Amino acid sequence: MTDRKGRITRRGPALLRKLLVECAWCMLRYNGWARAVYARLTGGGQARKKPAIVALARKVLVRCWAMLRDRVPWRDAPDPASGRTG
Repeated sequence: MTDRKGRITRRGPALLRKLLVECAWCMLRYNGWARAVYARLTGGGQARKKPAIVALARKVLVRCWAMLRDRVPWRDAPDPASGRTG
């Protein structure tokens, strides 16, 4: 899988961007994959919370787009901290 770096641009509906960020905050509470990604982006500390949440929101958007494109349900990715790939 190719890891493409990018930003949430200011193109498109502002409401969608806001909702993606809210979803990312909620995912931290209930989703282990999101917590692992957030911890990696913040360095495990308290610094850079908001940029990390925006990056997580973009990752969620990319995964949702792939789900719609491929017509597959959400699958929790393996925990990046465990080193297991599947």
